[in-house]
Amino acid sequence: MKQGIPLFFSLIALFSPHLHCEEIVAGQLYNGGTELTSSALGITLTIPSGWQGGLPQGAGALVLDAENGEASMLLVFDSYNQTQIESMMAGSIPLDEGMYLQPKASPNVQDNTVVNDYLVMGTAVPLAANVAARELREGLSLATIIFASSMTAELKQLALAITADITVFEPADPAVNEQAGGWQQYMRGRYIARYYTGSGYREKHEMWLCSDGSFATSFNAGGYSMDGFSGAMNDGNSGTWQALGDLNQSGVLVLTYTNGNQSRYELVLQDNLYLDGQKWLRGENERCY
Repeated sequence: MKQGIPLFFSLIALFSPHLHCEEIVAGQLYNGGTELTSSALGITLTIPSGWQGGLPQGAGALVLDAENGEASMLLVFDSYNQTQIESMMAGSIPLDEGMYLQPKASPNVQDNTVVNDYLVMGTAVPLAANVAARELREGLSLATIIFASSMTAELKQLALAITADITVFEPADPAVNEQAGGWQQYMRGRYIARYYTGSGYREKHEMWLCSDGSFATSFNAGGYSMDGFSGAMNDGNSGTWQALGDLNQSGVLVLTYTNGNQSRYELVLQDNLYLDGQKWLRGENERCY
């Protein structure tokens, strides 16, 4: 996750009246009270009052910072089911370079939301973490992760409320291109990768889209941020893929994992290739054709 977030005095102040609703755009800063939506994911949420943040360019999660800088929050969307979430949150969550999250107790389940407290081990400055996670629908999960030097009940309630109260709807599908070519042809056999480094945090996300319709991904992350929950759990995914839409407009990349869950990415081709607004590099596929 990243750095910085303010204390909350009550849950009543958590979700202030909506100022406006905006489609999430990478690299844009949003203030508290702003209602954000992602038509690709099929979610709507409101940034709490006193917080600000957004989706940093190249990052894989929403990062929110408190105005007083006393805590930070990361919203990580993934494809885990409830059983997987409960299992992963019961043990240590590795971080990069000798850092990891050590659970202080067994996770609790509150209205389908799994919560647990952690100590951040291996850091120069003592930090605590709180995670609230749940399966939003089949193929989509959310983990809200808060870091603070002093964890409070208000911060824990905030993580739980955001995770429990997020609005979920069916993601939008672009029209499928029935003609030869299109996004399916363009993505076939490709190797793509995304790298991000900043403020002591880094990510490397690789994807191999094989011509036979299979795929493999690798994700590694490290630093003072989301890497524990996301990086430790995203390695080695595989399954089948499909790219929908005409190449001269935005499309959708659908990854169907071996367990039946799905991830969806909006595809845009300009001077570069973008997945959900993030630039991916195209390289030589040495794993499959």
